[in-house]
Amino acid sequence: MTASDRRIRIVHLAVDVNTPQRQRTTTAVEWFVESLDPFENVLIGMRRTPLAWRTRQTDCGTDRGYRLFDLPFFGLPFGIGLFFSMWLVARRTIALLEHEGLRPDIVHAHKLTFEGIAGWCVARHFGVPLFVSLRGEVETKIFRLKPTYRPLLRRICSYASHLYFVSAWFRDEYHRHVPAQPDKERRLPNIVRNISPTITPQPPGEAFVTILNLDTWKRKGLPWLIDGFARAYRQRPSLRMDIIGGGSADSIARAQKLITDAGLTDSVRLTGALPNADVLKRLPFYRGLLLPSRNETFGMVYVEALFAGIPILFTRGTAIDGYLDGIDVAVTVREGDVEAIAQGILSLDRETSRMRETLQNRAAELHARFDPDHVLTVYRSDIKAAVTE
Repeated sequence: MTASDRRIRIVHLAVDVNTPQRQRTTTAVEWFVESLDPFENVLIGMRRTPLAWRTRQTDCGTDRGYRLFDLPFFGLPFGIGLFFSMWLVARRTIALLEHEGLRPDIVHAHKLTFEGIAGWCVARHFGVPLFVSLRGEVETKIFRLKPTYRPLLRRICSYASHLYFVSAWFRDEYHRHVPAQPDKERRLPNIVRNISPTITPQPPGEAFVTILNLDTWKRKGLPWLIDGFARAYRQRPSLRMDIIGGGSADSIARAQKLITDAGLTDSVRLTGALPNADVLKRLPFYRGLLLPSRNETFGMVYVEALFAGIPILFTRGTAIDGYLDGIDVAVTVREGDVEAIAQGILSLDRETSRMRETLQNRAAELHARFDPDHVLTVYRSDIKAAVTE
């Protein structure tokens, strides 16, 4: 049976995907795959473990509308032995697909510098096109810290039929190492479910909000944010902030200590974790979202906040930088610059009403930049063209 006789089958390789066997992570890849009608989707959830004897794969079934496999693989920290680990993942993936009778028509690797290596091997084995997503956080580290991998990565990008920038900010860094291929390159913003062509902001509330998994407190810039908020608070004692998010007992205690040490126990509160639906209901009533993360790949919460009608603060050259050009609804700060964060908070506090008005007036333009229907239409067209060719 050929692809023309049945639904096109896409095999996705992704590390950041939720399976019953791992701790909760981002839903970005899942939401994207769930939206890919009418294709048949097989999702290989890769999961690094330092324990070589705990790499038994699991068939997680099709309850989510796609076939899901949990595939733990042995890997050392800091990308040591990266190629060998990904080669073994490819070998196991090929064996799994052949055993299950799931020959792919397309392989989509949801990062270049990990899944891309395995995906390249799988695609070449089956003689099918390769699609690669580019997510700036990990890709930047590998390109900068492992220069011996650059020829291999250029070769993978040359082989790929399409290259999808999830991180728009990563494009310039990428092109320092890989020649531009305009016909192949696309933007692929993560799918966010409250996107609308109209935005109706609520009157600004009294408090700001930050949203994060507290176990990632360091990467999300929580110490910088608390220090910056404390400086802003000294100039404007009416400032308030909620921290939405759960985590381990140690992480919660650490966050509380940061708040206490900064003298903010009366102005900053930990609300705990909330379901996404509840977060979306609460967002419109905050003054703005504050999240100065380090090397953020995309940050779906920023888009959720904008379409809830509130402005945002984030770190320049990361997150959704590159998607908001020409629309003044955000304050950007340098990574780790506590004083810039303080001044950014004060600016956002003053300008929240004006930025809310801008969000309302420019909603259609903002929608066009993140519209999942348009993104998926282009992707489906790329799939069909690649299979036909």
